[in-house]
Parts: sequence; structure tokens; C-alpha cells
Amino acid sequence: MKQTVSIIDMGTNSVLLLISKQEEHKWKILHRDARTSSLGKGFNNSMLTENAIKRVQNILADFINISNKYNCSKIIIVGTSVSREAKNIKRISNWLERNYFLKLYILSEDDEIKYIYLANQKEFSEFNNMLIFDIGGGSTEFILIKNNKIIAQKSLKIGVRRLNNLFEKTNDKKNYIKKILTDSHLLDKINFQFKSIGVGGTVTNLIAVKKQLKIYIPEQVHKHILNKSDVDYFTKLWASISIDEVKKLIPFEPLRADVLLSGSLILKEIFKYFSIINIYVSDCGLQFGILQVLYDTNKFC
Repeated sequence: MKQTVSIIDMGTNSVLLLISKQEEHKWKILHRDARTSSLGKGFNNSMLTENAIKRVQNILADFINISNKYNCSKIIIVGTSVSREAKNIKRISNWLERNYFLKLYILSEDDEIKYIYLANQKEFSEFNNMLIFDIGGGSTEFILIKNNKIIAQKSLKIGVRRLNNLFEKTNDKKNYIKKILTDSHLLDKINFQFKSIGVGGTVTNLIAVKKQLKIYIPEQVHKHILNKSDVDYFTKLWASISIDEVKKLIPFEPLRADVLLSGSLILKEIFKYFSIINIYVSDCGLQFGILQVLYDTNKFC
């Protein structure tokens, strides 16, 4: 039976909505949305703040209402990094069950990596050897693929919101990112040429600003290239202008302004660590991997 499904990715910094209708041999995208929730803002002692919980509840309520207007037969809500760590995450999961009879699926690190991989495996099927990384709010996931097989995968605690919570000074952020990457030993696994695929709000926003988009258009972003010089330029730019000036450059997502510098710092250090010259930007996050699982098995969890 063909169905319409809604997949809501409740991340550490953003909430993403993807509504799709099943057609012959594919899913048709009906609606997409992204809102900055800053769920992980002020995350301290493994506790979400009251304001963060209220912000995400408002966004979830809105996205669930939109999903119902599309008569979705399934509404799948997943949580990632901060959901795994928050001691009071039941404030959100219990609210969802009580008010909407919906479950919050908290993805393990391995599951999150699996869905990111599935989302991009076919999108970049022309490449046999790849490094896929997804810069999120609480963590960054890395997948190393050789001859179309995963040979290494890791979720590292370097995320844009996490960095903002931990440090104020840029040098402190840089040193932290460098140490986490070095300690990962991911570079030890690489003795071959590979293409790099970047996923997540940092890389998609940089492409959108590079193209001077006033509204976010996925087709104008997906599979476009970011060069090392682009990353160097934007890192310097975000460090030299005010938050209000950043907002003017990202009218499609102004609430992300306070984490763009942290995201660019992470990206710059990834370029350095892996000696990357350029990356292909992917607009397909883990939601598209969940769609792939639904296509193959017609079930989720």
C-alpha cells in the first residue's frame, strides 16, 4: 500500500521536517522545512534547559500539524546527539506520547551513521571511495568507504552547539577540534584516494551564502562544491562581523547565525586533518536514509 510519511529529525541545533509520498520505485518529496531550535543551547550537567524544551515543543507541534494536513500515515520522530545525553529527555518524549501518541526514537551513534550512509550511498554512487561526514549540533559523524564498503565509522563529540556551550574563544575551539580529530585515528585507515561528501547545516548554509540565495533552494545546494579557499574565506568572515550582519547573509535561517563560526571552524579542521582540497555538499541527511529503509522494508523500528 502506498503511503505518505513524515520524518522529523530533532537534532541538537535544528529540527528538520521531510514529508514524502510513496510512488512506483521511489519517494516523491512533498514538503521540507528546517527550524533552528537550539535544543542543546545551555546544555549543562546533561540537562536540557526549560527554554530549549519549550522551543523544540513549539516546533514539533507545528511540524506534526503540517504532517497531519498531508494525511501522513506515519510520523517518525528521531533524536540524535543531545537526546542521547540528556537526562531529562523524557520531558519531550512523554509530552509527545501524551499529546500526540507519538514515540521519540533516540538513535544510537551507529544507527545515526547508518542512516547518513544510506542517504548518500546512491546519491554519490559514481564514487567507490568516499569520506562522508555530517556536522551536527552535538556531534560529527564520519564514514570512510573503500571499494563501496564501510571500513571505518565514528561519531565524534564536535558539534556546533557543543562548541558554543564549551568555549567562547576561537583558539580554544580550534584546539578542542584538533585534539578530538587526532585522537580519533581515522587518518590511520586511509591509504587511498577518496572523494569527500559534507552533510549538515554548516556546509549547506555556506553553499547558499556563496550562491547569494535569499531563500534556501535544495537543488541549488545539493552536489555543489565547496573549496578549501571558500572555507578559509567564510571562517575569517564570520569571525570579523557581528551576529546581526551574519543574519543578513542567511535570511533563510537567521537563527543559525550564532553557530556558523563554530561550524566553519570544524569544517576547516576537517579539511586540514584529511588534507582535503574540496568537498561535495549533500543536502540529504539521515531522514533520507530512513526513507530508504522504509522503501526496502516498509517499516521503521
